[in-house]
Amino acid sequence: MQCQAGVIAVAAWLCVAGCDEAVPGDRSQRIAGEDRAEPVGLLAPAWRWIPAALPVPPRIRTRLEQRLGEFAGELARARAAMVTRRAEQVPASEQVVGPPAAFDVEGLAEAINKVVARLERTTDVSVHIRELGSDDVLFDYHGDAPLNPASNHKLLTTAAALDLLGPEFRFETRALRVGSSLYLVGEGDPSLDDLALRGMADEIAGATDVSSLRRLVVDDLAFSPRTLAPGFSDEGVGVAYQAPSGALSLNFNTVEVTVRAPRRRARSKELPRLEVVLRPASTHVVALDLAGVGRGTLAVRTYAGLPVDEQARTVVELTGKLRAGRELTVRRRVVDPGLFTGGALAVMLSERTGQPPLPVERGAAPAVDERAEEPPVVVLRRESQALTQVAGGALAWSNNFMAEQLLRTLGWRMLGEPGDWENGAEVVQAYWAALGLPADALVFENGSGFSQRGRVTTTALVDLISVAASGNSGLLSALPVAGENGTLRARLRRSGKRVRAKTGTMDGISGLSGVITAEDGTPQVAFSILSNVRAGGASAAARRKRAEDAIVTAVLAALDAWALERSPAATAP
Repeated sequence: MQCQAGVIAVAAWLCVAGCDEAVPGDRSQRIAGEDRAEPVGLLAPAWRWIPAALPVPPRIRTRLEQRLGEFAGELARARAAMVTRRAEQVPASEQVVGPPAAFDVEGLAEAINKVVARLERTTDVSVHIRELGSDDVLFDYHGDAPLNPASNHKLLTTAAALDLLGPEFRFETRALRVGSSLYLVGEGDPSLDDLALRGMADEIAGATDVSSLRRLVVDDLAFSPRTLAPGFSDEGVGVAYQAPSGALSLNFNTVEVTVRAPRRRARSKELPRLEVVLRPASTHVVALDLAGVGRGTLAVRTYAGLPVDEQARTVVELTGKLRAGRELTVRRRVVDPGLFTGGALAVMLSERTGQPPLPVERGAAPAVDERAEEPPVVVLRRESQALTQVAGGALAWSNNFMAEQLLRTLGWRMLGEPGDWENGAEVVQAYWAALGLPADALVFENGSGFSQRGRVTTTALVDLISVAASGNSGLLSALPVAGENGTLRARLRRSGKRVRAKTGTMDGISGLSGVITAEDGTPQVAFSILSNVRAGGASAAARRKRAEDAIVTAVLAALDAWALERSPAATAP
């Protein structure tokens, strides 16, 4: 049976794994280019059960080569069509009465240089702006200088996914029953939330006798056992924007922790205890309340607890104090995505049977073979929304988790191996080469751009956007719109929703890359702006963002002035 996904997720959940966050000093030894070992500490293999031998098929490159060959043909046809359209354009001198109009490139350069001058004393700045119809460069300032793009890097990951998997690609999650065992099979869906999982529980309960089940097995073997992206830290309180990745994931692999401090009842000698609510409830997550009611600061962190039945639990530890009558809600990452998702489904099914939650374990689901003595019965198939919508959520809210899921899905789907950062990077770099972009214009570490090592040039980012504008990948329609929900909600509100762009913010790093459209939505200009504060320098993030907005506003003004000059009414005698 088929279960269509509803909404990707509420905005609050989308935002928690965002990349536009401050980056702590990187103390991880895992980011060395040659280091591909499992992460240490919080998510070390010793803290969670992993199958002794994963079913890894032989390395297959044919699928990737075939798709890149098809993509090269699509790209060549799109570029040829673009050249034809440019050749067929009527010269400006024939479109208007009077002398031909020219875009005021010098005036635009003067306006942008004034903005850049306010930053360049402490900051490395790169700006590249190009008119899409003619491919003319309107402005360039160190466009070939590789800088850290922060979340602007998500443009590359998303573009590769849309072009190689297709804008209508959908993630599938299945549930199969074999005897008294229920198997939950994940294929990397980054959009599964607790509301969707509850709907799945209802469908499973309607399709089979849940009370006769004895165990729940999670199959998340489409991805490798590694869960933490290169460049992410395994230390700290378990911040949501560095959540782990897994083929079977839920709520961006974060748990919402709500803590309430009740007031002491009159004449009661007992000290009130904190009320702790974890959402979604999962057999994989337990609360350790070491805090109290009173004046002070409440700290909430997650980490891997001691294994139970060879499986680690995510421990939500509370320390400190919360004042009576107050309430605090935070989100923290979980330890094991697959067991977290399976544990949440076990709780939801138990609510329908009145029985204790099913024990959850990890294993490979049997193949659906009707000739088997006891063939698996598919009791549920859930499809995500189309990739265009999923990508839109990832870009609008700068969701790190979703970007890493896309990267690992590319590795699995294109190379036929469990998705990992190594094979995902191989696919993205092959896609980069297929675009004809220079290898030295990209330093790749992970899919989200939450990295101290990542580098890219603004010229290359504009090339990427230009390719998207010439085709039908859906990247431009997935970009956030200025003034609407997402990281651009409070920016460029006077642009008339003509700016679609991706933001990027980390400590000392800012970026804004996207397009300016005509009133009818036709992309006119592609731009990319990156700024990296130099060591020892200082520049507030708000100041850098104002500079980005000022540059885009200057381009908008120049475009409007150019359009006015070209109009027949403006030039008629």
